[in-house]
Amino acid sequence: MVNYVVVGLNHRTAELDFRQMASFDADRLLIGLNQLSGDPGILEAMILSTCNRVEIISNVEETEEGLHSIEAFLSESSSIPLSQMQPKLYRHLEENAVRHVFRVASSLDSMVLGEPQILGQLKSCYGSAVESKTVGAYLNILLQAAFRTAKHVRSKTSIGEYPVSVSSAAVELVRKIFGDLRKKKVLIIGAGEMGETTVRQLADLGVKGIYVANRSPEAARNLAQSYNGTPVPFNELTDWIARMDIVFTSTGASETLIHRQMIQGIMHARKNETIVFIDISVPRNIAPDVGEIDNVFCYDIDDLQAVVEANLQERQKAAAEAEKIIDMEVSKFCTKLKSFEVAPVVTQVQGRIKEICSTELQRSLRKIGPQQAKQIQELESMIARIAGKIAHPLVMQLRNGHDSIDKAAYVDMIKQIFKLQKDSD
Repeated sequence: MVNYVVVGLNHRTAELDFRQMASFDADRLLIGLNQLSGDPGILEAMILSTCNRVEIISNVEETEEGLHSIEAFLSESSSIPLSQMQPKLYRHLEENAVRHVFRVASSLDSMVLGEPQILGQLKSCYGSAVESKTVGAYLNILLQAAFRTAKHVRSKTSIGEYPVSVSSAAVELVRKIFGDLRKKKVLIIGAGEMGETTVRQLADLGVKGIYVANRSPEAARNLAQSYNGTPVPFNELTDWIARMDIVFTSTGASETLIHRQMIQGIMHARKNETIVFIDISVPRNIAPDVGEIDNVFCYDIDDLQAVVEANLQERQKAAAEAEKIIDMEVSKFCTKLKSFEVAPVVTQVQGRIKEICSTELQRSLRKIGPQQAKQIQELESMIARIAGKIAHPLVMQLRNGHDSIDKAAYVDMIKQIFKLQKDSD
């Protein structure tokens, strides 16, 4: 019988430093899987480790023993005392465990609702568990169903369509202004985390003309080269801005880098050709009055934050639709799982009845003496029909038992009656 258990911690239950101590890098992941699979009561297991969560998805022999083994493993592997680890952990059992895995795969349990990275991370960790042979039939069907559910949620809702990070909102904004960005020239001033995210998203959209400026020439060069862009000298900003269609600023500079007078001169030189500035720096890098110049469009962090908040509301609406899909998929999965669980018992019941009937037939034939082949065939055919008719109501009850009947108790009773206990365990 399957017994799903999920134990873990995430951004809601544990602070970043704690999560980092509990996390598994690629090497530790394989070691951890091998150790975990050898723990008492763990039949199947995989480890999902990201920057925002560390959790064990498992099929255990017995719930309490399985929970104890998993919690002890997480404590030992992180060198965090169990007394400190346990208050940070969440625990999901059986159907709730199935729902949790489906929600994680569909990005409904993420720090950023609807972010797409978690599905890839889940698939990668599942792949590692498959490689380590710590995943069996029951975890396999659970994870495959989770992947299908996540795909269903993405295709049937708009949960991933609204950018909810400042850099994503900034890129989306210029895409709405220009449409196709592939032939546009874009300058990113700043090579930090926000600048890197912006460059990556532009590259993903097929933008070829990416230019990067930074006070550190090496940082500009490294970021630009990572995305087939071009590094440009920071002290030549005026010349390079004049050649651009779009300029992003994301530096940590405390002073204003782009002034009204500078842009007025640039606009004169480019004959008032439209240019868009997106300032995602705090404090701002672009003077507020730059946006007052004709054909100059300037957006700052406050403008983008309003977009992000509106998009978050849209994602939350989509999340409500996604939860309904997940409820439906969980119900379908659990129904299928019950059939999957009793399938071996059904086969054994049918085989056991046929075996009893066949044994009794052979005993009778020995007493009766030699028979013609045709008579023996008719007797065997009759016995097979009798066996089928005896097995049919039992099998139908196993497969389609009503909710009012305790199916587990019924299965155990059938095992005892037909002496199947040893064979099916």
